[in-house]
Amino acid sequence: MLRSAATAARRRVSVSPTLGRQGRALLHASPEQKARPERRPPLKAWWPLYARLSAHLAVPSPSEAMAEELEQWLRERRPLSEDQILSCVRKFRKHKQNRHALQLMDWMEAHGLNLQLKHQALRLDLVSKVNGIHAAEEYFRNLPDIFRSMQTYSCLLNCYAEHGMAEKGLELYENMKAMNIVSDVLVYNNLMCLYLKTGQPEKIPTTFVKTIENGIQPNNFSYFVLTESYIMMNDIESAEKVLKELEKVNSVPWSLYTTIANGYIKLQQFDKAELALKKAEEVQDKHDAFSWHCLLSNYASCGNLAEVKRIWESLKSAFKKCSNRSYLVMLKALKKLDDFDSLQQIFQEWESNHERYDMKIPNVIIQAYLDKGMTDKAEAMLQTTIVQGHYNYGTFCIFADFYLEKSKINEALQLWRDAKNMVKGQYRVPAKLVNRFLKHLEHSKDADAMETFCECLRKLDCLDAEAYEALIRTYISAGRTNPSIAQRIKDDRVDIRPEMAELLRIVSSERGKEVD
Repeated sequence: MLRSAATAARRRVSVSPTLGRQGRALLHASPEQKARPERRPPLKAWWPLYARLSAHLAVPSPSEAMAEELEQWLRERRPLSEDQILSCVRKFRKHKQNRHALQLMDWMEAHGLNLQLKHQALRLDLVSKVNGIHAAEEYFRNLPDIFRSMQTYSCLLNCYAEHGMAEKGLELYENMKAMNIVSDVLVYNNLMCLYLKTGQPEKIPTTFVKTIENGIQPNNFSYFVLTESYIMMNDIESAEKVLKELEKVNSVPWSLYTTIANGYIKLQQFDKAELALKKAEEVQDKHDAFSWHCLLSNYASCGNLAEVKRIWESLKSAFKKCSNRSYLVMLKALKKLDDFDSLQQIFQEWESNHERYDMKIPNVIIQAYLDKGMTDKAEAMLQTTIVQGHYNYGTFCIFADFYLEKSKINEALQLWRDAKNMVKGQYRVPAKLVNRFLKHLEHSKDADAMETFCECLRKLDCLDAEAYEALIRTYISAGRTNPSIAQRIKDDRVDIRPEMAELLRIVSSERGKEVD
């Protein structure tokens, strides 16, 4: 029964008529055939599907949300192709919606759609970002031999770089050298990224030289990483030399100018930074929203409100409609520059014409209200978003931080009681935030508040040894006992440190004031 259902589902995964015979052949092609350069479908072939799937971006969606949408799409007998789904995957990944992208690729595999080599590398990257490096290693080990190539090895190398695992990354690189699969600029770029992200920028210039000596032509990203390494080492002169040399032989991408600008900003050389940003604007792709976002953020870091407003008007002229992301970047820039009036004006503009509600945008306003001491307005906005169901993980963290900073423990604990609803989907409360609360409550010797907080952590599946140990120390500091703690620790299968055993014995004794 299950097999026949899966077969029927696979049959329903058709190809958009706009792709024609070539698209239909690609859908059922072998991995070898798929290695040929891929022709992406026209915008109209995949955009309606992306718009439908994007409805789940406003709040964290359950793990089956993407699959359910695709199944509904098929039930409506709408054309669906491998290329359409992969285009959505790339779009989600570009906007860092990695969990949604991975769900789509999981659905493709479940429906028997064969992924080609470069798509296996893409999926490996998504597994690493969503499920962690150990899951990525396991995924790589289980790949068939045909998919273990320079692309997937290089992707795993990049995963180690992303997770700051220098030793494992270098060990993998040595294995790649032994297999003679390092003769590609992608490998060297990932190796340089490994050094960059593990705090070894001094190794990047020599690696860059080796790339050229081995007959491999560096690309724009190679120069980007090299420049970034010099900036990390506060060697702005060498970064400038790289830029000048590149200007002599090639067109310089806008991102390299903004990288240099970041270096100047780091050294508070704002005049030079703005000159670099002007050059970036000259060569940018006017239809690339990300380039405008970088200009907005960098001019804000330079403290130049006039340029931020000018770039914003230019961005709006370049697009028929500004995206939520553009509004978010602009609002953050205005908040950094403390232009509160413009901040509220742009927010009202977004409220009047947004297509999809994105709570990250109101969160900027909420934070601005709190920073200005306008607590009543911020809390009123919180209540409105709760009623409308728009609050999110970020809203929770903003108020939790604020209440703790102001020592408003009752308000904070009430917020934590509601955290299960606010921290949706796969998100987990940051460990740093939990630890700050544990330390504050322990320092205040408030055993009752600590008990309430630990109960909130239990509902969030965050009650661990560190929390129990803080609870024990709080009871000790308060001179109180609670015989139930030892049994609760046992029931929750939590292992506290051996040195805490004596304190636990004291807290669990019958003497002193007991707490039910």
